[in-house]
Amino acid sequence: MEDLRKEFEEYLSDRCVTGECETEEDNYEYPDYVEAINAELMPPNKSGIYISRWDLKMVGDAIDASIAMDARARMFKMLMRSVHDKETIAQLLGAFASLIDAKTEPYREMMEEYPSAREIFEDKIEKAERVKASFDKILDTYFPQE
Repeated sequence: MEDLRKEFEEYLSDRCVTGECETEEDNYEYPDYVEAINAELMPPNKSGIYISRWDLKMVGDAIDASIAMDARARMFKMLMRSVHDKETIAQLLGAFASLIDAKTEPYREMMEEYPSAREIFEDKIEKAERVKASFDKILDTYFPQE
């Protein structure tokens, strides 16, 4: 038992389990628009939809950015690392807008089939549409016309 404890302590000392170690990702300087998109899109209570890891992977494929499956936050950051110009960010936001449309379509169908749940689904659709509208603001703010 003592050998196992010693081996485990050595394992812990060799690993970064305390959170004090920095990774390459921690040192990367993300532009301000990354936080703006993240704040609007990723929280389901703010956007009205849930963006899954597979959704992020599909959006990455839409802009020819290959990202590995990982935690959602990390995948989002990896996806944003592949954006370097206005054209690519426009493609990315277009892919997110298409995803939002696809995710809200079942809400619209449910509103028709179950009128008593209309308030619930309308709220989610309104949030999603507000997020899509914010994409234009993000483009104008962070990538002004030249």
